[in-house]
Amino acid sequence: MIRLIASDLDGTLLAPSGQLSPRAIAAIEAAASAGIRVVAATGRTYRSAEHRLRSAPQIQTMVCSNGALVYDLHRNRVDRVRPISGDQLRETFAFLRSRIPELRFGWETAGGFGLEPDFGTKPGDAAYDSSLIGGPQRVEDIDEAVKAFIAHPEVEQVDLQRLVGPELPASMNGATSGARFIEVTAAGVDKGTTVAALAAEWGFERGEVLALGDQMNDEPLLRWAGVSVAMGNARAEVKEIAASVTAPCAEDGAAQVIEAAAAGAF
Repeated sequence: MIRLIASDLDGTLLAPSGQLSPRAIAAIEAAASAGIRVVAATGRTYRSAEHRLRSAPQIQTMVCSNGALVYDLHRNRVDRVRPISGDQLRETFAFLRSRIPELRFGWETAGGFGLEPDFGTKPGDAAYDSSLIGGPQRVEDIDEAVKAFIAHPEVEQVDLQRLVGPELPASMNGATSGARFIEVTAAGVDKGTTVAALAAEWGFERGEVLALGDQMNDEPLLRWAGVSVAMGNARAEVKEIAASVTAPCAEDGAAQVIEAAAAGAF
């Protein structure tokens, strides 16, 4: 029996518009009525995710920034952060630049984010979100970061992850969420480990957890959950990881799975 659903947002629970569809809202309400807790597990910062979930007040918890931060939507507060120290961040950037000089860097802090001037993301790009700006704008000023961003002028997404991954120190963990850059958290920090910790605190067994996702940063969560479902629009690698595949995001595939869970189908 499913007691906890952990769902990615973009390309999964959110409609292509970036908001919850009426069917998704109804499915989440049905799950809550059936005693199932629904949490969001996203690469987004809480600042860019929280307003997208206000139409589904049954969702209380967001696992944000690929597992590095947990946000309580009911209390409007950050509950925990699993950070990268400023020294680790600076050392990693310097080392990677020495190995791959073309790389450019950005960072997310609890207060916002900053990008190197030549990072390449700008208004109009899919990855740009002006609501995030507000963190230190110089890496020298960072005490700790939630997440780092690494970009290359010619290499993107999974190819960039394959290029940079072998060069990352053991203290870092890299993944792609579909943006052209890769995102880096502290070692052991991902959606899977954070959801697993929450599940244990709430008294849920692994087999009682259902996970939904579509991108490579969902891989740890899909591998850990007792029931894993990939979206019809998911990357081929993600579909291979998951136990089953639902309809695409544009067809409310996540809502269909949540409805089935609420009906006791899993």
